[in-house]
Amino acid sequence: MSRITQELLRKRAEHNEMMLTNLEEISIHQEEIVKIENLDVYCRHLKILLLQNNIIEKMENLNKLRELEYLNLALNNIRVIEGIENCESLMKLDMTVNFVDLQNIEKSVQCLQKCRLKELYLTGNPCTDWKGYRDYIISQVDSLHSLDGKEITHTERIKAKQILGQLQKELIYAIEEEKIKEEQRIHEEKIRKEFNPNSEDKVAYTPETRKEMYLKQAKEKEEKERQRNPEKFKEKQETTIFMNDGKIRQCDEGGYKPYLNNWEDPENVIFKMNIPKYLDTSLIQVNVNPTYVSVRVKGKLTQIRLDEEVFAEKSKIQRSEITGELLITMPKVNPNEILKQIAERKKKEEQQKQQEQIKQQELKQKQERQNLDLLILKAQAKLTQQIDDDIPELE
Repeated sequence: MSRITQELLRKRAEHNEMMLTNLEEISIHQEEIVKIENLDVYCRHLKILLLQNNIIEKMENLNKLRELEYLNLALNNIRVIEGIENCESLMKLDMTVNFVDLQNIEKSVQCLQKCRLKELYLTGNPCTDWKGYRDYIISQVDSLHSLDGKEITHTERIKAKQILGQLQKELIYAIEEEKIKEEQRIHEEKIRKEFNPNSEDKVAYTPETRKEMYLKQAKEKEEKERQRNPEKFKEKQETTIFMNDGKIRQCDEGGYKPYLNNWEDPENVIFKMNIPKYLDTSLIQVNVNPTYVSVRVKGKLTQIRLDEEVFAEKSKIQRSEITGELLITMPKVNPNEILKQIAERKKKEEQQKQQEQIKQQELKQKQERQNLDLLILKAQAKLTQQIDDDIPELE
């Protein structure tokens, strides 16, 4: 049996550079998955989710996928349609060859009534053996445009609604008949196992037998793969933090060329590392210690010893959204007093320089205002002279 882990999701998201936060489509088929999980944690923006040909027994952990448009759960072990009421964008649901029976059809319909589903596929489910199944579905799920690949016409829907009362009565009898058949099947299966436990006779196709078959196939497949490629199943050992002599290991396995600066800031040690901007932050693990800093990117270790002791718990870790650069600011336990004095002196010099620039700017602005006032006075005097010249002398 397999689980939907973060590692599996990244493996299936290679087309999206292994990023999960903005992943819109993923296919996880034929993986012997038994449970839907972690998709609502890592892949909130999924639009297409393909989970066909697994052994999933329950529709769960889907309601937070509000952007999901197409869900394929064909060839699984699901008995009832549920857990998609809040998938407000869901347009297409494929449940081909599952185990949705008449005992769960009413609950399934109640779920579908809360969705905006346009296309539904139920071919191969036990409920489709009932002759009234199609009319029962289309009479109650108004959003549907097609069922099992066949368009629902306006006339067909009206006729189905007209006989809904009769269908509901027939359903009661059909459910009782289904229960009797199921009890009879279980009884016969029990007798068969008691009298001939090793018999290879064909047994009924049920969620249990299908699960047993898939797990057997998965085990055989894994054994063959182990024989063919034993290296694949060896546990990968991460590079250790310490060397054999107990000292802190210094390394850069990922080739990210880290930068460490103890001198520019008298109170902090600055660590920088250029990481690809599209790399998901969840693939980065940062560990700040008083005497060293280590960063694992996709399992590869970058580690540097510190010349000065720092406050690990007060350190600040940031990552640029534009460049992807990792910046770690680590406060020193014993700040360098000489550097501190130099920094303060530089700060004062910078402040004095800024004040001088402000004064020069003010003087420049004052001079410009004076020049402007002088120009205005000259213009006014010229205008007054022109007016005097234009006035005729009285005789």
